[in-house]
This record gives sequence, structure tokens and C-alpha cells, in this order.
Amino acid sequence: MKKYKTSEWAYRAIKGIFKSILRVTYDVRIHDMDNLLEISPTQGFIMAYNHGSIVDAFVMGLMVDTHRVRFVGRQRTLWANPIFGKINDIVGTIPVPESTVKNKSMVVEVCVNALKNGACVGIFPEGAILRRRKTFNGRTGMARMMLEAGVPVVPIGLLGTDGLWPYGAKMPRLGKPVEMIIGKPLYFDQYHGMHHNKEVVKYVTDIVMREIRKLSAWYSVPNEDIVELYHYYDKLAEPVM
Repeated sequence: MKKYKTSEWAYRAIKGIFKSILRVTYDVRIHDMDNLLEISPTQGFIMAYNHGSIVDAFVMGLMVDTHRVRFVGRQRTLWANPIFGKINDIVGTIPVPESTVKNKSMVVEVCVNALKNGACVGIFPEGAILRRRKTFNGRTGMARMMLEAGVPVVPIGLLGTDGLWPYGAKMPRLGKPVEMIIGKPLYFDQYHGMHHNKEVVKYVTDIVMREIRKLSAWYSVPNEDIVELYHYYDKLAEPVM
């Protein structure tokens, strides 16, 4: 598997254009970017965020300068248009063939291969934008990927992207503030290779989601879920091996 399909200059050129547009049209603020400098540019790792808008991946890919953030996308959808397909090639979107989209194990395998090849993969553990479809305590695919690939994860809190382009809106709203708070890398070396252990996978997922909630100040989480999750996280204990 090739690490990227296009040259670095092409990636930087198109990123520079869209990033300039984003800075002019929106108030985007990034905190603690230096935390990403702890990870080598050639080291594969996961960036895990809370999910509030269809433009989350777009914003993250543009605003992170230390690494090229890659996201997973349906091959039939994102490459249907030749122009958008070329842009996806340039930014390094990981294509998932239509035959494997509904096969979660195959999607995990695609991401694990990318991570082992040194990619920075962006993941939204909540799994959806709409509140009624979200998994507020996080889906476990992220943990399975990092434990199988043997890589760290960086938790990130996003605030305001739901105001930038609300779900269902036909056009974005200009001038809306967006904040990204980057946490310290989390290492789970003692659990590497234990991606089939359900207790370990759930524990790692919980730790990462707890950090995301702290960084995002529980942004967009309903009050009743905040209370329940707060008590749940407070009682977290390492799995008995």
C-alpha cells in the first residue's frame, strides 16, 4: 500500500489555498498544537475527535500543520466526481471499496494498514453527527485499530463546527468561531496486540473518550448523558489481566 498517491508539493499547494479561504471566512483557533510535535512525522497514529458537523474532517485536515491527517471515505461516493476524486487523492483520503463499507472489520483493516505505513488517521468515535444516532461513550473501532497497529492516539476536542455548517443546512454560515483543543498523546503499549480482548478494547475506548470530553468541555452532550458518563468515567478501572 502506497503511503500517499500524490507529491508533497501538490498536497501543500491545495491545502494552502483552502486554508487561506478558511482563515478569511471563519474564526478558527487552535490550542496546544505543540502536543503533536511529540510524535514523529513518520509515526502512524490516530487523531480522535468529537463529531458535530459534516465539515469536521475538512477543518481538521486543513488546520493541522504537523502531519497530514487522513480520513476514511467511501470510494463510490468521494471519487464519483473526477475533480473531487483528485482532491481526495491529494489530501490522502483512505478509500474504502463499496463491497467493504458495511463490513466493519474490513474498514478497520484498511485503517490498520494505513497506520502501519505511517499515516495519521482521523477518527470520530461517536460515529455520527446527529444526537439521536451518536454513541456518546464511543464506538470501539478506534481502539481496535490502534491496538492492532501498535500506535498512539491523540484526543482532540472540537467546539463550534456545528455552527459552521449545521446538519441539513445547504450552505455554511460565515464568520462562526471554531476551536480545536489538542490533548497529549495517549500510549497503551501494554495492550498492543490485544485488539480481540473486549475488556481491553472497551477500557481503551473509555479512556480516550474521557479525554475528548474533558478537552471539548462536554460540548453538545445532553445534560442527562453528561451526568451518567461523568459517574461512569469516575469509576473506570484497568481490566484484570
